[in-house]
Amino acid sequence: MNKKFTLILAIAIVAVIGLSAAYAITENNTTVSIKSEPPTHVGEMANSIEVQPFFKNYNSTTLNWLKEFSSDYVVFTTTEYYIVMNSTDATKISENATTGISIKNNITCNVLENKTLGKGLNNILYVENVEVISEDVEKIVFN
Repeated sequence: MNKKFTLILAIAIVAVIGLSAAYAITENNTTVSIKSEPPTHVGEMANSIEVQPFFKNYNSTTLNWLKEFSSDYVVFTTTEYYIVMNSTDATKISENATTGISIKNNITCNVLENKTLGKGLNNILYVENVEVISEDVEKIVFN
């Protein structure tokens, strides 16, 4: 009886740990929509944060963190986030600058870090394993 109880308890513990690990892995997987525009290099973004009045209340800890990225990293801007990724992942996102239409890439990615840039400013997501799941094309109507 004692061996059966120990075996059942061990199986239950392994199952709980396995489910917890699976949840933690999928918890960081997110979907975002990125306009089909060329990204900005991280260094350029950091310089903009320091000099543009729009960013006047920036978080200096987040800015210093951003400056630590190599030149191999770029930033895409969305309505909610600044999204940092390496250039290899960035090549998966189309950069079609076209007049008269708006193209958005819907992507899934793993969020490694979510940093605040400051009150009233978009957060910065550091992501990897970017995959484009769809593109939305909308016609822009000029009045």
